[in-house]
Amino acid sequence: MSTPLDSHKKSFTQDIDAWVLAAQEHRAKLHIQAAGPWNSNERYEAFAAMSELLLLAFEEMRMISATLREDSQSLCRHADGLCERSQNLLDRHGRTAEPSFRFRIPAPEEVQQAESQMLEIFKQGLGQGNQS
Repeated sequence: MSTPLDSHKKSFTQDIDAWVLAAQEHRAKLHIQAAGPWNSNERYEAFAAMSELLLLAFEEMRMISATLREDSQSLCRHADGLCERSQNLLDRHGRTAEPSFRFRIPAPEEVQQAESQMLEIFKQGLGQGNQS
């Protein structure tokens, strides 16, 4: 049994949100560290860590992009399969046969006649209501 798409989407979104929050917290700590004294070795380490954090962010975005691309391709294949199955079912059940009367589109004259009949019924109903 496959995982529902909504649960996969929520889990994926939650993972991204958690990662973004952790990266923002790490960046804030590094920013405070970099704002220290100019001659501090900590400042250099903070900038080096920011550079590493940026590289990690690029890699994470690359991974997310690849995952989304794979999911998109999988969904397209699934949709293609559903279309093919639908076409096969339609062909099997005689799609080329004459359409059912229920689903036939009426001619404009038939629509006008039906509307006229409904209007007469409505007028007669109003006339009876006024007589009481």
